[in-house]
Amino acid sequence: MPIAVRFLRWYDVDPSGRAFDPGAARRIAEAQILGAVGGGPRSRGKLGQNGREALQESIDRALVAEYGAWAAGWSWAASEGGGGGPVRGWCCAPHSLLRDGEDAAASVERVVAALAEWQAFLEEIGTEFAALHRATADLPMDEGVERAAARLLPLVVEQTRTEDAWYATFEQVLSWYLESAGHDPDAFRAAVRAVVSGRFASWSEPDTETARAACAELGYEVALAVAAPPAPRDALAAWRAVRDGAFKNAPAPRARDQVRVDGHQRYIDGSDRARDPMRAERMTRALAACRASARRDEELTFERLAKWQAIVLGTPAGFRKTDAYAKGGRERYPLDGDTQRRFLAALKETNVAATPVSVRAARVYLDVCFFHPFDDGNARAARLALDHVLTRAGLALHAVEPLFVVARAAGDHDGAWSLAWLVEYFVGPVPG
Repeated sequence: MPIAVRFLRWYDVDPSGRAFDPGAARRIAEAQILGAVGGGPRSRGKLGQNGREALQESIDRALVAEYGAWAAGWSWAASEGGGGGPVRGWCCAPHSLLRDGEDAAASVERVVAALAEWQAFLEEIGTEFAALHRATADLPMDEGVERAAARLLPLVVEQTRTEDAWYATFEQVLSWYLESAGHDPDAFRAAVRAVVSGRFASWSEPDTETARAACAELGYEVALAVAAPPAPRDALAAWRAVRDGAFKNAPAPRARDQVRVDGHQRYIDGSDRARDPMRAERMTRALAACRASARRDEELTFERLAKWQAIVLGTPAGFRKTDAYAKGGRERYPLDGDTQRRFLAALKETNVAATPVSVRAARVYLDVCFFHPFDDGNARAARLALDHVLTRAGLALHAVEPLFVVARAAGDHDGAWSLAWLVEYFVGPVPG
């Protein structure tokens, strides 16, 4: 599964109300592929495997920048190595880009077809979700989830043909369904994963009894998890427990395409403005101030972060004076005599150039989220802190949705590393 897709919510991929124009995908694929090899017949060896993989990543970044985060699923292939996805028209860069003796135009059309297939799959499950909501509206939750799972499982089996790790698609689709029904992913995610994990096998369609038992267990476990959400936990302690270890092995450096579209500003103009025009105006001004500081090569300090936060909120911002809560009260961020000092020390670590920029940017983003320094607007402060680190390094993001739209879990070691991976994947140099 493409790592960006793993963290997307149904809200981010829901195709309802979205017009899909394949023309933009064709223009992107043509520019990328023809720019790399020209238009005549080409051998697969011309670019080499690494070159083709880098080309696929460039196409991927450009598609996400053009269409939004949902487009990241275009290469979630059903084939071995693809992560058991629903896209059958794509395999992988070595076998789908620039096949032996094939014109580059054929690869262009394969990219366009894969994105269109992914869009069609989202439309199909969206239609199914709506029908299931109507059919289960009057059922107890456990029965409703069981029925939904029983309908979605064969749909996924048919689409993936149970190729390698196909059950990852089932887990993702069922999770999206539960989210579309209004349930909190933090409440049900662990239950879904526990049931699906180890229940199914690659290259094997589950027999009737296995499928029935899995769907019944999903109904029971999800209903139990949603009905009895966990007590508030100390999110700051959970973050501090994984903070250092999560980044010991930094994501490998990747080829960096020049950023043509400012992903952060586009996110403000789209998502923030749709939510509240004044919020977007303030965030735009704060981002400009943040970047001006970075271009002056100023270090990231709490005083600077608080100054930008005052622009964001329209009121003076200082370090919070009490414990804080988030995610409907499920996460608690305690305050003691050492909290502010530890946060200031964390900010200083962003200035250690020896640490890869993707790690510094991801780590400070999560530091702001989980130290929760302000009474309000910490998610926006985290975005500004991350942007300052990147801008100071002469970098920007092609797209930010895969980073910003996800509710991060404080103690998720792998999730923290994955955020650094996403930064490394979507970052690139700024023109001029």
